[in-house]
Amino acid sequence: MTYRSGWQDDDRGQGPREGDELAAPPGTDPMQPSPGIDPALQPPPLPGPQTPGAGMPEVVPGAPGSWQQAGGAAYSSGGPGNLPARRERDQPMVSAFGDLVRTGAWDAARKTVSYQVFGDVKLDLRHVLQPGETLEVELYSLFGSAKILVPEGTDVQIQGMTLLGDARSEVGAAATGTPPSGGRLVVTGWSVFGDVRVRSVAAGEKLPRGWRWAQPKRS
Repeated sequence: MTYRSGWQDDDRGQGPREGDELAAPPGTDPMQPSPGIDPALQPPPLPGPQTPGAGMPEVVPGAPGSWQQAGGAAYSSGGPGNLPARRERDQPMVSAFGDLVRTGAWDAARKTVSYQVFGDVKLDLRHVLQPGETLEVELYSLFGSAKILVPEGTDVQIQGMTLLGDARSEVGAAATGTPPSGGRLVVTGWSVFGDVRVRSVAAGEKLPRGWRWAQPKRS
């Protein structure tokens, strides 16, 4: 391989002039590995006529260890902490004159939104929210309450406004004596004539009255 110089020295003729051809020194060919360096540490070769695409990594969407961008969120089963891949958000859940209930290992998005009129919202996140993960729930309720179950040790933040109702959390290390799990739930509730309640139940503990809707159905 040869290189063509684009500069020239002074009139003493001690440097290459424009148009001179220079031979590439041994080991400087970008298509060949540099001598004396462990091949495992060599950078990937540049693509060329003899090596089209050589050394270029293949990106496979959804493969373990890769990141996906969908709806503004980047989650992957191979990401930090092996958190589950989730959608940014789903279509809002809407109900009138009835309850919205989600139990078991249901497929939750990172952000869940619900609109409820004359009914309750009941979400069981004990088998959904993972340690080190943050989920959001946004509630709009008229003449109805919201009840959310979370794993022990979950950090819960409740914000928003309730009119003729209250919002309270019965979880966290102070409430249960359980070390924090790293999981976090952010609840934004706007409720008229209804309550917003979040609580955790220890493994094996019987669900209290008013929360037994989360019990597995007997076949």
